[in-house]
Amino acid sequence: MKKFLTAVSLSAAMAFTPIATAMAAPISVPTQPKLTVSQDVEQVRHRHHRRGFYRYNRGYYYNGHRGYRHRPGRHYRRYNDFWFPLAAFGIGAAITSQPRVIYRDAPRRHYRSGYSRAHYRWCDNRYRSYRASDNTFQPYNGPRRQCYSPYD
Repeated sequence: MKKFLTAVSLSAAMAFTPIATAMAAPISVPTQPKLTVSQDVEQVRHRHHRRGFYRYNRGYYYNGHRGYRHRPGRHYRRYNDFWFPLAAFGIGAAITSQPRVIYRDAPRRHYRSGYSRAHYRWCDNRYRSYRASDNTFQPYNGPRRQCYSPYD
């Protein structure tokens, strides 16, 4: 309810503020100066309001420069654009000349059987969660534990 009353009071204050200030302002009628008509009027045919910026045939040009020179033959050649391919080849050469990181596979792990077959058989028969790769089992409580057999 408090938010609603605050919102209503703020909106009322915003709505009635311009009315109160408008009523307090003095009313003055602006007077227009009399225009004198000059007899020496000169007709102007063309004004340079774009200052050299032109639009022609779906293109925009500044001072008539369209970005290319006319060359003899059927095709146009762009003016001063020869550096684009050079820049592309230069950037490509800079990127490819950087030293590359060679990722090699990790060396294979060679598991040696440090225990006899009887040890693995005994642990496998004794513990259901026995894992032969790391010789551990998972007890009912706690982390994995090492298997110790009488055949160690």
